[in-house]
Amino acid sequence: MNQNIDGILESLVEAVKESEEYKEFLRIQELIHNEPEKERAVNEFRRRNFEIHKRRDVDLYTEMDRLEQEFAPLRLEPLVNDYLTAELAVCRIVQRINYRLMQEIEFDLGFEHM
Repeated sequence: MNQNIDGILESLVEAVKESEEYKEFLRIQELIHNEPEKERAVNEFRRRNFEIHKRRDVDLYTEMDRLEQEFAPLRLEPLVNDYLTAELAVCRIVQRINYRLMQEIEFDLGFEHM
């Protein structure tokens, strides 16, 4: 890869790591890690959420509603809710970076022919 891009990419990674959102995520992640039962439950929630989103043969809204109802007691726990909120904040940073790149860089992917 171009050395200029590599350098800028390294700076971007460092900027994300230095962000308040990422630092908060790491702090709460450590707290969750210290409570193995909560960590297992959170990971199960995250795994199932991911599986629902990658499936094409289900009604996403119905399945997500079921998942939210099933895990509602877990989500009421402040540490768990803080962890998932912090994780989402970091994901949104990454999504914003990706969106901006895709918005600014022109690709002819042929989607208009699909």
